[in-house]
Amino acid sequence: MQFQKPTFKALVLWSAATLIILASSLWLNSKNIFDAFVRTGPHSILGQNLMAASIIWSLFGVTLLLIHTEKINKKNILTYSGFLLVSLLYINLLRERTEYGDLEYYLDAATQLFKDRPLPAGYLYLPFWAVVLEPFVKFGKFGVTLASWVMNVASIMAFYFLLIATLKRYNFSERLAVVITVLFSVVNVPALRTLYYGQVNLHMVNFVLLALVLYPRQRFLSALALAVAVHLKVSPIIIAFVFLLERDWRWIIYFGIGLGLVGAIPVFTDGLTPYYDFLRNSQEVIGVRDINFREGSIDAVFLALYNLNFIPLIAARIATYTVKLIIMGLAFFTMYRNVRSKTFYTGAGEIALNAMPVVLLMLNLASPLVWEHHGIFLTLPFLILLKKLNTTSDWLIFALAYTAQFLMPTFDYYPWSTLLRLSAPLLILWLIYRIAADPKPAPTFEKANLWLTNLY
Repeated sequence: MQFQKPTFKALVLWSAATLIILASSLWLNSKNIFDAFVRTGPHSILGQNLMAASIIWSLFGVTLLLIHTEKINKKNILTYSGFLLVSLLYINLLRERTEYGDLEYYLDAATQLFKDRPLPAGYLYLPFWAVVLEPFVKFGKFGVTLASWVMNVASIMAFYFLLIATLKRYNFSERLAVVITVLFSVVNVPALRTLYYGQVNLHMVNFVLLALVLYPRQRFLSALALAVAVHLKVSPIIIAFVFLLERDWRWIIYFGIGLGLVGAIPVFTDGLTPYYDFLRNSQEVIGVRDINFREGSIDAVFLALYNLNFIPLIAARIATYTVKLIIMGLAFFTMYRNVRSKTFYTGAGEIALNAMPVVLLMLNLASPLVWEHHGIFLTLPFLILLKKLNTTSDWLIFALAYTAQFLMPTFDYYPWSTLLRLSAPLLILWLIYRIAADPKPAPTFEKANLWLTNLY
C-alpha cells in the first residue's frame, strides 16, 4: 500500500516540519518578535536568503511527492534531474548576490510611475516592465528587489523547460535536448550576467521560445507571447517578420491584438505619458555614447575609434552603416536559403522555424547597443547548429564562437573585448550560410539522438 511506503512517511515528516515552520513564523510575527530570531549574515539580503531556502525546501517536498506518486519514471527522470541541477545551481548563485546593477534602473522607473512622474531620462524600455514592478514600490527597494529575484528564479526554471521544448520542435530527442540544455545552462555567462544584473533578458527570451513552442497549434497564445516579449524589450518586434514570411495572416492579426492588449495595461494604470517618455528616451540609443569596451555591437567598434580620436564621427557612421548593410544582406540571403532548403525543420510552420535562427542573429547584429548579457538572445541559433555540424573545421569554428559568446568572462580591453563578442554571431551566421543548402542532419547528431533514445 502507498501509505506503507518509506516515501509516504518522509512526505508526512516534511509536511509536518513545514507546518511547524510556518506556524512558528506567523506566531513570532504576530508577537512582533520575529526580527529577534533572524539575522542578516555578512554580504547578504535577509529576505532573499529566506526565499532561497524556502524554494529549495519546497523543491525537496515536491520531489518527495513525485517519487511517492510514481510520477517520476525512467522516461522523465533525466529531465527532472536536470531541472533540479539547474534550479539548485542558480538559486544558490543568486542567493549570494547583494547588488543587481540594472535593477536600480527598473526601480527608478517604477518609482517614478508610482509617484505619477515621467519615466527617468535614459530609460530605454517600453513602460510594461516598470508597471509590473510598480505595485512593489510601496515596500521600498526591498520589495522590488525580492519580487524581481523571485521572478528571475522562476524565469531560469521556465527557461529550462522551454528550451527543451523548443529543441524538440527541431527534432532533437527529449534526452538529447535535456543533455544540451543542462550543459548550456551550467556555464553560461550571458545568463549569469542577466540574472546578476536583475535584467529582463531571460523573461524576454522565455516568451520568444514560448511563441515558437506554441506555433502553429495555439496561434493566439503564440502571438500574445511574442507581444509580451516586445513590451519587455522592443527589439523582438523583428521576429514577427518570420510569420509574415509564413503568410500566416491570422497570427499577424492576433499579434496586433496582443500588442494592443499588453500595451493597454500601462495606459490603464499610468496613462499615455510613459509611452511619450519612451519615444523621447529612445533617441539616446543611436546617439554618440561614452566609451564602453565590453559592448559588442558593430556601432561600438567604430564609435570607440571616434571617441579615441582615431577617426571623425562621419567616418564612424559611414563605416557602421556600410558594415551593417553588408552583414544584413548576407543574413537575408542565408535566411532565404534556409527557408528554400528547409535546412532545420520540415513540417507545420516550416518557413517561420527555418527563418527564426537567422532573425535572432539579426536581432543582435543590427542592434546599436549589445551588452554581454544580450548573448542569451542567441541561444537558438547556436544550439540548432548542433544538428548540422559535420566536419572538424565546422566544429572548431563553432567552439570558438561558443567560447566567445557563452564561456568568456566579461573584460574591458579594446578592441579585443568588443571584437570577440561581435565575432561570435558573425561566425554562427557564416556556419549557417555554409550548411544552408543541406536539409539532412549530420550523422553525429542522428547517432547521438538514437543512442540516447535507446539508452534505457
